[in-house]
Amino acid sequence: MLAEVALYIRLLRERRAVILETLAGLSADALNWCPLPDATNSLYALAVHALGAERHWIHAVVGGRAVERDRAAEFRARGDDVAALRAQSAAVARTSEEILGQLTEAEMDAPRGAAPNTHPVRWCILHIIEHDNEHLGQMRLTRQLWENRSTRPHEI
Repeated sequence: MLAEVALYIRLLRERRAVILETLAGLSADALNWCPLPDATNSLYALAVHALGAERHWIHAVVGGRAVERDRAAEFRARGDDVAALRAQSAAVARTSEEILGQLTEAEMDAPRGAAPNTHPVRWCILHIIEHDNEHLGQMRLTRQLWENRSTRPHEI
């Protein structure tokens, strides 16, 4: 396996683990809560979306596998606990690591995707790592807001 790919796999594993840690111990109410219902997403939806994006970029674009995805539905996803997300995350990780582990040096700069939206394989991998980091920040903030919400009216 290429050393570069091993690094990317490690980073993806870490991102998935931190996302799941961010959700650990939360009730269904917390997982499905939106700070601003018409402007933000729930923790559960953001986690489902992160996995959907990885499936798109790594499995479909880089790996050339058929992936059915309803991106809009990812943001409506709801769940009772983190167990289903853990299982989904493990399945996504297995397929991603299988695909990435087979890449050659020559393939890292090879274009993927449909014109005019083609990107080098390396870009696709880095994009999903960056994407996970962006949503992880949103998830951490959402959890902080959940844990510090007040049922009292705000005083001026």
